[in-house]
Amino acid sequence: MLISLFFGYRASKLRFDYEFENFFPEGNESLSFFKAYRNAFESDNDFILISLVNKGGIFQQNFLDKVVQFTDSLRELPHIRTVVSPLEAVYYDFGPSALGNRKKRFFHPENPATYKADSLRLGMTKLPIQALVSIEHQSLLLIVNNEQMISKKKSDELANALNALMKRQDFDELRSMGKILGQKVYVSVLQKEFVTFMGISILLLIVFLLIAYRSLWGVLIPIATVLLAVIGSLGFMQLNGSQLNMITTLLPVIMLVVGMSDVVHLVSKYLEEIRSGNNKIDAIKMMIKKVGMATLLTSLTTALGFFTLVAINITPIKTFGLYTAIGVLLAFVLSILFIPAIFILIKTPKIAKVKQSQTAWDRVLAKLYLLLCRNRKTVLGVYALLTIISIYGASKVRFDYYLMQDLSESHELMQDLRYFQKYHGGIRPFEMAIIPKGDYKISDYKVIREVEKLTNFLDTAYGVHQLLAPSTPYKFINYLMRNSSEDYFRIPTNEKRYNYIKRQLTQFSDREEWSSLVNEKQNLGRVYGRMNDPGSATILKRNEMLENFYRENIDAEMLSYKLTGSAAMVDESSRIVSRSILYGLLSAFLLIAIAMGFLFRSAKMALLSLIPNLFPILLTAGIIGFANIQLSMTTAIVFTIAFGIAVDDTIHFLSRYRQEMRFGRSRLFALRRTYISTGKAMIITTIILLGGFGSLLFSSFLSTFYIGLFVSLTLIFALITDMVLLPVLLLGSEKDQSKTTI
Repeated sequence: MLISLFFGYRASKLRFDYEFENFFPEGNESLSFFKAYRNAFESDNDFILISLVNKGGIFQQNFLDKVVQFTDSLRELPHIRTVVSPLEAVYYDFGPSALGNRKKRFFHPENPATYKADSLRLGMTKLPIQALVSIEHQSLLLIVNNEQMISKKKSDELANALNALMKRQDFDELRSMGKILGQKVYVSVLQKEFVTFMGISILLLIVFLLIAYRSLWGVLIPIATVLLAVIGSLGFMQLNGSQLNMITTLLPVIMLVVGMSDVVHLVSKYLEEIRSGNNKIDAIKMMIKKVGMATLLTSLTTALGFFTLVAINITPIKTFGLYTAIGVLLAFVLSILFIPAIFILIKTPKIAKVKQSQTAWDRVLAKLYLLLCRNRKTVLGVYALLTIISIYGASKVRFDYYLMQDLSESHELMQDLRYFQKYHGGIRPFEMAIIPKGDYKISDYKVIREVEKLTNFLDTAYGVHQLLAPSTPYKFINYLMRNSSEDYFRIPTNEKRYNYIKRQLTQFSDREEWSSLVNEKQNLGRVYGRMNDPGSATILKRNEMLENFYRENIDAEMLSYKLTGSAAMVDESSRIVSRSILYGLLSAFLLIAIAMGFLFRSAKMALLSLIPNLFPILLTAGIIGFANIQLSMTTAIVFTIAFGIAVDDTIHFLSRYRQEMRFGRSRLFALRRTYISTGKAMIITTIILLGGFGSLLFSSFLSTFYIGLFVSLTLIFALITDMVLLPVLLLGSEKDQSKTTI
């Protein structure tokens, strides 16, 4: 209790976090390049988009005055670097009528007489301001750039201040979207759901335990045991400096239900021994002797299943796997120490003294066992057919990732995302590094021509909007020096003309607009923009198209490219998880088979321990494939969770079967006793597990909902398989089973 108090104190200091970059893969070449690229230019995800709508049109003085005031207020918020407003945008007049290089504004809010001319100019221009103005939708777009790599504390300060400022505005419509706003919403939901899941799980456990044991001690002892395990694992997590995120919030629920499984098997065995006439001390000894080893093995295999997630180089998943594995082992230690200690200290429960010669459970399970014996071939045939169908369905499973896909379409944040995708070119950042080869520099004429080919492809075929590249300034200068004729918004075909424009551009080389596209040594260029999010699977296909275009149309001896940025890193994380989950499952299958073979001293038993647990996962994967549900890097872990938990019942069943066989009983009779005694505990534990994971169905996050749904389905399939297929496999070649009185 003293140790638990200490860990409980540490657990109370746990904090919630949803740091986007934690989901980037650790220690790979792409991440190293991304960090170096970001240092050379800037972070591509530290911005906030704000759309201001005026239903009477954007060229109304009252509306423009409010935009000016709102922009000034934005600059006063904490942790803001810059605010880009279309009302402040300027261009340079290089025409013959200009006296030198003269700045001109697109908007003149103070002079309504210019509004018509301003509107015509905006409708014709190809300058970047075009991305900030939608005359058709009657909206202006502000881009707020916050501090680079902003901390969680500062992020919350800015989000709170910004939300308060926006609430005071009276625009016809105001929409906002950005990492700090999404992060705040996610963390808020995480905090709420953490408490909700814990509460629902505990309530359901209490109900199930009351039904099963019908006494106060039957509730308090199991609940106390698993709560101590949860507190211990959370406290240990905090001691190691970790925080709760969208994945690790599942840890308490998993700990509650997994720990309860061990407790139920121990308590059920204790009651069975008391009813057999043993005194309290002997019953506890037999409980530990007969169930303790099976419980240890189930804890080890469950922990092993979760521990395979540590091999995935993504911090939240690695943390989840590590601390869940530790928590499962801690739950076993507490079960094997705490429960016997309590049973020794308290009086023998009244429910344990009730003699039960044959309960309804016994009669039902005995009939079901007899039915299985008489229909062994049918069972094998049905499972063979389901396996073929499931394999076909599993082949249709696809991995995909969308921005904020965890939120429902009705969520306000998701509606804002759809708005920006429809009217403002989306919010998914696009980043491409341009890398000249040999002695070439970014500003060389031949390099710029090749860059222009790439950007044209990105604009027309790849789907990048508001695209800026090292070639863009040269196109603007050429465009402006040719009286803003659209025909000249391009790189000159004449190198001499290009060099003239290049000399004109040198006067702007120290400006931020130029330094954001080319580094000082001119050996690294940046192409960036925003795009609608088509999902990581579609992006992968577009990347293949881009690579084909590069090989066929770009001089590879002159330059290379590399896709990078936060969105590209998340896409790579999804691919890493999809591969790693498969390898992790195969590793878990192999290690558990070895462990079972060692325990039972039989390769056949090792194989039999895997078949009933491979099939439920295969069947769930088939359902996911037929339902056309895409797995993301968070929902993909469902198979690891399900396998690690589902294998427990198989181990308990086989362990009891081995004990019965050691007493010299026939295979039929040993299976019957195992089926009846262990079957009840398996059903109860599965119901408890379903109650715990069922609480996840109330989640606002789609990935958490799917984890709850798919794990629950897998557990149901696992129970059915353990109760139907496993006994049939163990019956083996017994003859005349249908004629045997059981």
